[in-house]
Amino acid sequence: MRRASWILAAAIGAAALLHAPGAWGQEADSSAESSAVPVAPAMPQAPDGPATYVGEKACQSCHEEQFERWNSNPHHGASVSAHEAGKVVQCESCHGPGSLHAAAKGDEKDPRFLTIRSLKTMKPEAADAICQSCHRTSEQFHWAQSSHARNGVACRDCHSMHAPKDPGGQMLLAASNATQQCVKCHHDKRAELAHTAHMPIREGSMTCADCHNPHGSPAPHMIRGVSNNDLCTSCHMDKRGPFLWEHPPVREDCVTCHLPHGSNNDKVLASRKPFLCQRCHIATRHPSTLYDYPDLVSNRLFNRSCTNCHSQIHGSNHPSGKTFLR
Repeated sequence: MRRASWILAAAIGAAALLHAPGAWGQEADSSAESSAVPVAPAMPQAPDGPATYVGEKACQSCHEEQFERWNSNPHHGASVSAHEAGKVVQCESCHGPGSLHAAAKGDEKDPRFLTIRSLKTMKPEAADAICQSCHRTSEQFHWAQSSHARNGVACRDCHSMHAPKDPGGQMLLAASNATQQCVKCHHDKRAELAHTAHMPIREGSMTCADCHNPHGSPAPHMIRGVSNNDLCTSCHMDKRGPFLWEHPPVREDCVTCHLPHGSNNDKVLASRKPFLCQRCHIATRHPSTLYDYPDLVSNRLFNRSCTNCHSQIHGSNHPSGKTFLR
């Protein structure tokens, strides 16, 4: 009996302690709430119901300038299977369905205003995914593995959808041509193109995109060929071969001797002749090498270019053309 009374008294005391003010009661709750970190208010939510397509005419009232330029945009009238509102590219093909955005009537505080996609503020990967929903074949097939994509270059960094600067706006470039667009980042190539010997890029006969595919390729440096030789001989067909006698560095890689972006040496060579050839041909007792017995009055000091005699340096089909002579 005494043991039961003691257990009952302990239970009554614990209950009183549990409900005592300041311990577990309401006063303690209010104190905890006053010392807690304030919670940020929730972002305003758009009204229930998904946005729907309303057509490009709904965009005209606010985006008059972009709407006028759209008629000359190469995307205008192009077909696209991903557009739910129709079979041609319109504003909503890239920016998403705009019924809720249009209903906001330009009020940026309205949560419906932000339901439209802005490719300028999106992450590069997300913005590129919208472009690749259509542009994923042909020129853009290797984009994911390209040097530009791996270094965070986005489509919008080179292309301007609504304000292109290239003549006619057919490529939607943010510069006047592909070369001017490329040298914005590739400053070393800008300097090389200013050398005396260069590709006819400065004259406008070709651009960087004639040799490189900026959207990627399976070849190194995103060139438009399986190798440097394949790319070079697509224009320099007389150097293609096959030859009866082949020059090993020519067969291996054209850029062994040439700097394709520009050089201050003749024929964009990597070095002056005969020093270029003597990088490999270092044997003595040759008309162009007077290093063993210097003779300042010898006629061999003049016209020492190897190609004065070895004119067929890229290869020869003559039966006795082993040394690529005339």
